[in-house]
Amino acid sequence: MMKKLLYLTLSLVLLFCSCGVSELPETDMTEISLPEEEYTPDTSVFGVAFASNESADPYTTQSKLNFELCGLICEPLFAVSETFDVTPVLCSDYTYSDREYTFNIKSGVTFSDGSSLTPSDVEYSLRAASEQGSYFASSLSVVESIRSSDSKGYVKVRLKYDNARFPALLDIPIIKSGTRKNMFPTGTGIYSPKDDRTALISRENHHSGQTPNYAVVSLHDVASSDELVFEFDSHNISLLTSDPTGTSQLVPSSLAERTNVPSTLFHYVGFNTRKPLFSDKNNRRAIARAIDRDSAASGDFALMGNAAALPIHPKSALYDHSAADALSYQPDTPLPFPDSLTLLVNSENSGKVAVCKRIAETLTRLGAPTTVRALAFDEYTRALSSGDFDLYYAEVALGADFDITRLMAGSLNFGGFYDASMSAGVAAYLGGDEGLSQFFTAFCDTVPFAPVLFKDTAVYTEKNFFEKINPSSQNIYFNFCNWEIRSGI
Repeated sequence: MMKKLLYLTLSLVLLFCSCGVSELPETDMTEISLPEEEYTPDTSVFGVAFASNESADPYTTQSKLNFELCGLICEPLFAVSETFDVTPVLCSDYTYSDREYTFNIKSGVTFSDGSSLTPSDVEYSLRAASEQGSYFASSLSVVESIRSSDSKGYVKVRLKYDNARFPALLDIPIIKSGTRKNMFPTGTGIYSPKDDRTALISRENHHSGQTPNYAVVSLHDVASSDELVFEFDSHNISLLTSDPTGTSQLVPSSLAERTNVPSTLFHYVGFNTRKPLFSDKNNRRAIARAIDRDSAASGDFALMGNAAALPIHPKSALYDHSAADALSYQPDTPLPFPDSLTLLVNSENSGKVAVCKRIAETLTRLGAPTTVRALAFDEYTRALSSGDFDLYYAEVALGADFDITRLMAGSLNFGGFYDASMSAGVAAYLGGDEGLSQFFTAFCDTVPFAPVLFKDTAVYTEKNFFEKINPSSQNIYFNFCNWEIRSGI
């Protein structure tokens, strides 16, 4: 088996952030090979993996495992559920006016070392999360300033532009000031790590009033894929995450159960609007209606995607299925385009290439001969930057607020799109729910890009271990105290 490191540079999960391109790096893991047999798990113990040779700084850690572990030892101001609902955690209440939020910090909250949570700690955490190289830097790029007052119990955050959906971006681990360089930062979560790094211990009298099913979560130091496989095979590790559509993906045997976790990883087809053909919104709309999203999600991405005709996750309450019908798949509408087309895609992901081939076949059949140009990552980014394409297929990690500003006016606007009504629609959407209708109307009319799907991530647990789990895209241990253990096995 390959002895390659399991962990990724999490800042890269924001996909080409430094150069503005949105491509997801592949998870470098190996395959688990387990015997086909009936298995009754020992549900009295729960174990997770971590990497002792990396820190668990939740903002810049190089370890995917340690980042996930922060979900048990830290808490955010707000938590975003698997359906993208936003719930206050360390924030008691807030106000918003004239681009400035005032977050009142929940009182009576203590860190695992017994010290009290203060607004200064929250400011420290948000500033760290905003730094260049942080996993959250892109989401927090909207922030203009942060200040706090311990005596008044608040943190004030001023934004560069109006965004009434900003709390959805604050599912960010809050840690005690000055502890981010520790092996495990000091958090307010339901667990605290033992000094010898062998276990997490549940905290008594936690401010949430909740008690987890496991008083102790065992920690298992993992430095390679081989070790991870061994620990899972030995039933020491009870949970794993993976991308089943990756190049060297983790595919557990029948002794594991998979839970698909909706994410904000958004796939779309972009247009070169500098070219006359795609400066016409009617032609862009025709391309959007020629995309078989359901087949892409269920077939090309092996049931690891959620088809979406709008740039909001379909599991979100904000998604408007009626509006989406305007861009739904219409496989029999002719496309009498005068010239052949080129569809650019990164060759390093077979799912993306398969989707593009499917799109090209449909476009060709409808009268627009299309060639897929699959390039290695570096060549792909150069072609995007130089505008050497008609169409391109891309992936971007949107924030949980589903703000598409970067795709239209920022570093990801490779096709040079601009439309005043669409910009007004985005502003209306960010202004609150009353702007949803204007946003969807503008999007379906101007079609700045053609949504395809939102990618899922996968959480694997031992077979027959849990009856129900509720991981979210930001925290695989979301609502961990309410995970239901299967009984009567």
